[in-house]
Amino acid sequence: MSRKQNGPGKTLYALPRAVPSVRSLPGSGGEESTSEWIDVTVMPRESSTPRRRAPREVSANRAALYQAGLAESARFRDDLMRWLESHKLMGAVRSVSEPGGSLPMLTLRCAPRVLDQLRRAPEFEAGSSMPLELHS
Repeated sequence: MSRKQNGPGKTLYALPRAVPSVRSLPGSGGEESTSEWIDVTVMPRESSTPRRRAPREVSANRAALYQAGLAESARFRDDLMRWLESHKLMGAVRSVSEPGGSLPMLTLRCAPRVLDQLRRAPEFEAGSSMPLELHS
């Protein structure tokens, strides 16, 4: 610990920042620095054709709608994983969230080049989260 003086009679203790050592994943080619991992939110792109409305009896059963949403979310995760594998981007992805709700939306911890590729893909909408640095 280092000791810093901050004004008359005030002492602050600053803890040294621990930087975990992170190895790059196989297949990443070592071209990205591991300090550049970003959080990316991915959803399926909305199609321009309007969706057909659900029949009245199905929309009345919320449990069935929720289960259908969970199944759609799981299918979306499978589609995204196949897409990442086919584009040889798995080495640049550190983690992928599990489908956890009725909306097909996932969070990836990945290299910036994965976000670039996802934004170009016609089947996905992707954006990065802004990192928050909290200082007290």
